[in-house]
Amino acid sequence: MRLLLLLLLLVGAPLSAVERLPSGVVQLDHAEFVASEADTPPLAGWQRQALPDNWRLERPDYSGFAWYRLPFQLTELPRTPLALYLARLSLAGEIWLNGSLLTPNVRYDTPDGRMGSLMSDEPLYLTLPSGLFRLGENELLVRLQGARDIRSGLSSPLIGPTEALREQWRLRYALQVILPYVILVLFLGALAFLVAHIYYQRRFHLIQLAMLTGLLSILGYLAIDLPLARADQQAIRILITTCMYWWLCLIGYRLSGARGHAYPRLLHAVSLLTLAATLALWALGEAGDRLWLITWPHLLLRLPVIVLLLRSAWRRRSPKYWALGLSTALWLGTQVQSYLILMEWLPWDSFRWSTAGALPFCIVLLFFFAERFILEREEVANQQRIAIADERGRILQDMHDGMGAQLITALRLARREDVDKAVVIRSIEESLQDMRLIVDSLDLTEHDLLPLLGNLRFRLEPKLSALGIRLEWDVAPLPELTYLTPASALAILRIVQEAINNAVQHANAGLIRISVKPAVDCIRISINDNGQGFAVAADTPHSHGLSGMRLRAQKLGARLTLHSDEQGTQVTLELPLLPPRG
Repeated sequence: MRLLLLLLLLVGAPLSAVERLPSGVVQLDHAEFVASEADTPPLAGWQRQALPDNWRLERPDYSGFAWYRLPFQLTELPRTPLALYLARLSLAGEIWLNGSLLTPNVRYDTPDGRMGSLMSDEPLYLTLPSGLFRLGENELLVRLQGARDIRSGLSSPLIGPTEALREQWRLRYALQVILPYVILVLFLGALAFLVAHIYYQRRFHLIQLAMLTGLLSILGYLAIDLPLARADQQAIRILITTCMYWWLCLIGYRLSGARGHAYPRLLHAVSLLTLAATLALWALGEAGDRLWLITWPHLLLRLPVIVLLLRSAWRRRSPKYWALGLSTALWLGTQVQSYLILMEWLPWDSFRWSTAGALPFCIVLLFFFAERFILEREEVANQQRIAIADERGRILQDMHDGMGAQLITALRLARREDVDKAVVIRSIEESLQDMRLIVDSLDLTEHDLLPLLGNLRFRLEPKLSALGIRLEWDVAPLPELTYLTPASALAILRIVQEAINNAVQHANAGLIRISVKPAVDCIRISINDNGQGFAVAADTPHSHGLSGMRLRAQKLGARLTLHSDEQGTQVTLELPLLPPRG
């Protein structure tokens, strides 16, 4: 609480309290005023007016044009160039010096609601032509357009050397005009990292919505020529920024690690009521900058999130969370200062620090997302290295357990003189088949099983044809198996090949028919032969191969069934469409 009070004291003073009046600069703090729609200064009706002049206090119900006449004396003509500096002029105004117009490009708001020149948010600096000055009485005239629903008025003009006033103007211009563009760049940078995060993670969260609405809010302030009245633009800004703060509060609440539903429910209720009240008042024609005051409850709801973030930073001893919490607290303090200006508790032409207060938060936000993106990229790269190492180890293990074991067996058989040469050749061929299966399993295309089975058919059909066995295929388009990996693909190919080998070696078949079709909740692969059947439960030469097939199917989460009679044998493998649990 002490920190928040200190922030309010720092940001509560106008920027003019920071700006010292340079030597040789004259401040015109009194003028003559008249409300008039005339294009030229009227002859009568002038009244003395202290500056700065706040229309909301002096004439709260007036909308239209007014004239200010500011006389000043010169005892000698200026030897160095002079300039005019105005901290604030709202809404729009033309300026004359001794009858000569100094601001020829100013556009006023039109009756159809279209905005004119955006002068309210920019300090005014003009170099005054030396030839316009005269000895003795000089006169500065300002024709100002104001409105009752937007804070209107005129600051105290400063006239003095160009070097001195240029520094005054640069400070305020940098904070009030350039800084929003800096924040826009930071927002875009943070948004770029966020988009990259979305692309790689395929996840969308509230913070993306908050960032987008924040970007829209900044663009709303930087827009130069919107076809909207100023009051309507204020209502749109309130709607957008309320949504942004709503989502940012939810994000901050989650980041703090707080539990419970009381605060989120209260935040939802207040946010919805704020949006509804804004829309209702807008529809009733009550839009304007004072409409921001209905968001006071929503503004105060941001304080608990800041407290929770700072408490989380204390518990975690995290500099990142300290930076997030403190920058958010600073931003909140500057927002309160802007609200106090709207309530007329601070001078009318005080500098609004809310934009400057957002700068540290945006810097922290950019760092936060950049760090997260970099860490996630490093994690992804590390996972890829682990996956490559695992896959290399799997391939080596498959080659060792399959082809390696078969080659060792073939070598031992070749060294024995009593072994038939055909047995050795068959053992070597089996090892080569297993090597080809491993290679085919690596050629996995987008979780598609058909190309793998097509490769198997291409390899087996010539050999089966040479043995007098006809091979028939019946396939249909298949859905993707999202869980299909090189390891699971190799297991499926080995089951199919083992079924075909059994038919060739033990069934004395003349026809092998393979069917691959989708079913309701699975992909069904059937291998049928017309050879001699066998007793499934009996201890036959098939037994070892069948047990290996069942073990592989179990690891796949698939269902393997076997039917055999005197008309032939059918092996059916049903692969689930969804990945197996566990």
